Amino acid sequence: MIAAPQIADSWSPAGWRACPAVQQPDYADRELLLDVERALATATPVVAIEDSAALRALAARVAAGDGFILQGGDCAETLGQPQGPAVAGISDLFDQLGTHLPQPLVNIARIAGQFAKPRSSAVEQRGIIALQAYRGDAINGSDFTAAAREPDPARMIAIHAQSVETAQLLAGARIGRSPIFTSHEAMLLPYEQALARCDDEGRWWATSGHMVWIGDRTRQDDGAHVEFASGIENLVGVKCGPSQSADELIRLLDRIDPANQPGKIALIGRFGAEAIEQHLPALMEATRRAGRRVLWMIDPMHGNGRIEGSRKVRRVSDMLAETRAFFAIARASGVHPAGLHLEMSAEKIIECVGPDEAASTGHSFQSLCDPRLNAAQAAELVQLVAGLVPEPA
Repeated sequence: MIAAPQIADSWSPAGWRACPAVQQPDYADRELLLDVERALATATPVVAIEDSAALRALAARVAAGDGFILQGGDCAETLGQPQGPAVAGISDLFDQLGTHLPQPLVNIARIAGQFAKPRSSAVEQRGIIALQAYRGDAINGSDFTAAAREPDPARMIAIHAQSVETAQLLAGARIGRSPIFTSHEAMLLPYEQALARCDDEGRWWATSGHMVWIGDRTRQDDGAHVEFASGIENLVGVKCGPSQSADELIRLLDRIDPANQPGKIALIGRFGAEAIEQHLPALMEATRRAGRRVLWMIDPMHGNGRIEGSRKVRRVSDMLAETRAFFAIARASGVHPAGLHLEMSAEKIIECVGPDEAASTGHSFQSLCDPRLNAAQAAELVQLVAGLVPEPA
């Protein structure tokens, strides 16, 4: 059961527009943007509200200490690729990894909406040429040309159509097997607003995905992304990094979930192997002391990037170290370690660096953004986790 609406009647999916909004594209064609928003407002939902409610119920169970969440998938989806093989690959990869993890296991893929990416810089410089940064296929193109890098609102129509197709293929692939829910970073707010829907009980849901999350760059408690997340009933993830204080975290939880509902918020740590022991204990202690019924998960990918040459590199050894530290800190803090969040692919890639591998610059690096784990590397992390997850009480 999902609790009664927690938001005042004045909340609206458009309320974020009155708040500071970071990481949003500057669209030159405002009329086209309005046309796209109107079209999406009456478009087919990517996911059904009842399925998002089912995920909320499962997340509440995990928050109470029963179960584990495996979340993973592409760093960024791309438009135009055949979806059948991609869906079959990620579906089989979840099944392979799930054999190592305790049950009940909740599977959540980064899929059917993961098309927009935050950027640390608004521009990309190559030699003497500076262009707008690539922000994911929802916003602009990856080719290094001025035309490709111009934000185009019509891309939202394309990613919506592909997301609907992907979600349907994923549901079909899971017939007779446990479901894989969909998730993405809710960064592009015009898209999220347009796909918000109200149920028969007056509760608002994001129908762009079963779960959405707020990134480490967009989690300002007075910001537009938090305002949007505060009104939807979906499971909401919040990335937590080294720059976040305990007081800031509690203020953020008060904004998104004043009713302290189990299964509403998943806090996803992404500190880096060298910083997690300095920062995570205080945050876990703050949520425990405040009686917050949140899920704590670990993302050992995003805090462990480093630049080597011209390539962003992630080392599997750093991810293993951060994952071990997360479980040790959770155990010491009396917190249930609820899940693992990975960027991974079923494709034959070498993007992350293992003990016998050098940073790839050739055909085995296919991601348009950050390095992903291949199946063997993801299995190494999952097998580590399997030995660290505490037995049910």
